[in-house]
Amino acid sequence: RLDRLFAQLKNAETEIEARQAANQIDNLWRNAFGETAHLLLSRADDAIADQDFPLALDVLDQLIALEPEFAEAWNRRATVFYLKDDYGHSLADIAVALSLEPRHFGALTGLGLMLEDLGENEKAYEALKRALELNPFQDNVRAELEALERSALGQPI
Repeated sequence: RLDRLFAQLKNAETEIEARQAANQIDNLWRNAFGETAHLLLSRADDAIADQDFPLALDVLDQLIALEPEFAEAWNRRATVFYLKDDYGHSLADIAVALSLEPRHFGALTGLGLMLEDLGENEKAYEALKRALELNPFQDNVRAELEALERSALGQPI
């Protein structure tokens, strides 16, 4: 089912079609490991929204221990580390998330933004380009890619 949804996303002709496919992909990722995992992920999301990063990390640590193949849990923990400016741990978790789901456009976007922050502009460009290839209607990613191209790479898309 994911392959079909990724094909729909890549071939979407309108932003509405792309958002529908992307939302269905996200729902599959979020719900892939059952109700308990979904509940823990939701609890972590609430803690992140409240900027309670210690609680979010605790919940995500438990979720990853329970379901180590859950790419979205690794991606979400990478996000928390990123928000805490802990790029080392964030990059490590993104690597795991991408090894579990190489098409995770959110993880690729996060990777690109971190690499850009670290001055690795060519690697950042490649990560963002891959995220945009997977989900072509991400205006924020397109804008970041264009900015990187102008400032760092000096070439148009």
